[in-house]
Amino acid sequence: MDFKKNEKTTRRKFVIGVAGAAVYCTCFPLDRLAASEKDKFNESKSKEYLVAACGTYCGACPAYIAQHSEEEQIKLKQQKISSSEPKKLQKGIPPSNWMDGLLCDGCLSGGMLAAHCQNCAIRKCAANKQNNSRCSDCKELPCYRITNLINMGGYLHRTEYLPNLEKIRKMGVQKWIKYEEKRWRCPRCGLPVSWYDTECIKCGEPRSKDLFPLI
Repeated sequence: MDFKKNEKTTRRKFVIGVAGAAVYCTCFPLDRLAASEKDKFNESKSKEYLVAACGTYCGACPAYIAQHSEEEQIKLKQQKISSSEPKKLQKGIPPSNWMDGLLCDGCLSGGMLAAHCQNCAIRKCAANKQNNSRCSDCKELPCYRITNLINMGGYLHRTEYLPNLEKIRKMGVQKWIKYEEKRWRCPRCGLPVSWYDTECIKCGEPRSKDLFPLI
């Protein structure tokens, strides 16, 4: 009698165990999926500091790339610059050494900033007036601060400031980050490219047609 009772108890425990395992296996992938989606959300949100006050994407800035790229990428860049012949300056394109030695963590990172970013009147104004520290929602846009910067040197990447701010307002910061991050990568190998790279420093792929042309 005791043997049969124990056998029933063992069988019951086995059935409960199997059912529990089935429920766990069913829910576990959902939990992992939910965690994965949460990680993606946090990852995109954590990169909001790359959306500068003026509307530029800091991820394509030479000072940011120099600070956050792998050592191999920086070495390739330096070799490329040192081995290239001097080129005649083109209108709208700064000298190739215009940001040599500058390191930056991004406009709104709260970390290391290049000297010109530390003293940027646009960044300071937006920090005092806008909840998100950007000009995208400013009623005074375009103000003299941002138009003066756009005209200073006539550099091509600055012509994107106002269009970018409009896109940020319409798309939202997180969608815009993903859009820009994809845009500023090599079409072939995915390496980040800077504003004035004519080709990928790693694989030599020509500059993406989605970027502003270097004329």
